[in-house]
Amino acid sequence: MHIVCAHGKFLHVYTYCRGRRQPGGIWALYEDVTTWPSWDAEAELITRDGPFQAGTTGTMKFVGQESLVYRLKKVEPVREFVDETPVGPLVVRVSHVLEPLPQGRSRITYSAEIDGPEDQAQQVGPIITADFPQTIASLVALAKERSS
Repeated sequence: MHIVCAHGKFLHVYTYCRGRRQPGGIWALYEDVTTWPSWDAEAELITRDGPFQAGTTGTMKFVGQESLVYRLKKVEPVREFVDETPVGPLVVRVSHVLEPLPQGRSRITYSAEIDGPEDQAQQVGPIITADFPQTIASLVALAKERSS
């Protein structure tokens, strides 16, 4: 885990590197936003208003929060996607990177970058990223279950 806070920017990186999951199974869960509440305990409802490609928008509703509009900023199939969500004066970008490793293993890296007023970015950043380890573990478990 790596966290940096400076100059109105918060960056948190979490990497998971266990198991023999092929990126395709994980990617299928990313593309199907109806599965997100199954592996992200904070997600209540995620929608997408088009194909899983850069520029597509949708909404994210998390437990105890109002719905937020997001945009897919970057999509490289079976490799990486970045969602970008304005939250008041902040802009939150979460990157989800899948990297195949030798012997059928995969590395999954989530990173959150938050731009905006430094005090708010530093306050919100740890809240947004606190569940990264559990979210990735649940994602991997669901992908494993579906491939069995």
